[in-house]
Amino acid sequence: MAHQGQTQGAAIYLAISLLLGGGAAAQAAQLVLTGVAEDTELYATLLDGSLLAEQTGETDEDAEPATPQELVAAAQADYGRLLALLYDNGYFGPTLTITLDGVDAAAIPPVRPPRRIDRAVITVTPGPKFRFGLARIAPVAPETKLPDGFATGETARLSVLKETVSAGISGWRGVGHAKAELADQDLTAKHRERQIDADLRLAPGPKLRFGALTVTGNEDVRTARLIEIAGLPEGEVFDPEELELATERLRRTGAFDSVALIEADRIGPNDTLPITAQITEAPKRRFGFGAELSSLEGLTLSTFWLHRNLLGGAERLRLSAEVEGIGGDSGTDPYT
Repeated sequence: MAHQGQTQGAAIYLAISLLLGGGAAAQAAQLVLTGVAEDTELYATLLDGSLLAEQTGETDEDAEPATPQELVAAAQADYGRLLALLYDNGYFGPTLTITLDGVDAAAIPPVRPPRRIDRAVITVTPGPKFRFGLARIAPVAPETKLPDGFATGETARLSVLKETVSAGISGWRGVGHAKAELADQDLTAKHRERQIDADLRLAPGPKLRFGALTVTGNEDVRTARLIEIAGLPEGEVFDPEELELATERLRRTGAFDSVALIEADRIGPNDTLPITAQITEAPKRRFGFGAELSSLEGLTLSTFWLHRNLLGGAERLRLSAEVEGIGGDSGTDPYT
């Protein structure tokens, strides 16, 4: 009897929860974005980046109607997403509010959303648009290609700053300085001039040579053979393209499910950089078959057997057979 009473109590609790909104049905909500002209690039950028716009069908007409809980979660996530978009478009002093049926979305408990949400409003005050004043990165390696947007007078975008640092580091790595890094950055906002001064300092580090290649993860393929296949030029000046080529050589064997060449965190003796090949071997044997039916040529059957590591050196052996013309009218010999 006690168990029956507990079951009835649980059923009553579930019914009350449904009545109070725990099982609120999804419905379409209207989204309004204000503070930015609809015919501007910024309006389209914000709308495309908004989860609320996606959940309400503004940017995805095929989306299923969102539940109130999903709308609350999307609205709260949009604070960070939209602010990041504003910063990336040069607006470093914006204000942003998001309301759901007039209530600030940030104040709504995600675990206790309203039973129904009919209207979502995103209000944006972008503020002034900032452009680069000083735009400097140094030192840079010869022939380094920096983003065109990193220049005085261009929109001060965070993405451009990141791309500039990445290009500067890649330039140094391309001439052997594998441990090049951003040493310092000085970003100054001049509100009166609506400018951002960006002064970036790189630390190239020493020019390095490839150290020894260490292999981990191999079980059946011989380590010496793996090093031979990789063909990493030990003793020569570091070059990231050589790393990519060595990785591709190992992948092309088909003997591995995954291949990753990892640079050591610390520089080795005599300015060398040890490299570790982390691999996962694929199953050594594979078997497959297929069938194709044609009204003219009849039935074709095919099969194959594959060994990915025949002699322990990632050698491949593939045997295949095919029978065609079974029951067909083509008049050809059915065995090939």
